[in-house]
Amino acid sequence: MKFLTTHAIACMTRQDVARLLKRFKEEANEEVCNLRVLCDTLSGRMVCEWDAKDRQTLIDWLKKCNIQIRGTGEWIMTIQYESVEDELSTPK
Repeated sequence: MKFLTTHAIACMTRQDVARLLKRFKEEANEEVCNLRVLCDTLSGRMVCEWDAKDRQTLIDWLKKCNIQIRGTGEWIMTIQYESVEDELSTPK
């Protein structure tokens, strides 16, 4: 399943985000894999796209990597549909 997560990344530099992305790749396994990271260090926000077995597996994996999901400022969204070549489809 595909997921999107948002995170506050206050005070992280480009180099910090690069190290975090490297850690995501090193910790990837058959149940959780980071697909993409989008980030704005000036506003302190990061959006990540994931492939994961299920929501709880992703949450547990993020906690293991010290990435907490806190309150309403950070969230996890299951991607039920996505646009591919201008057509709506289910993620693969």
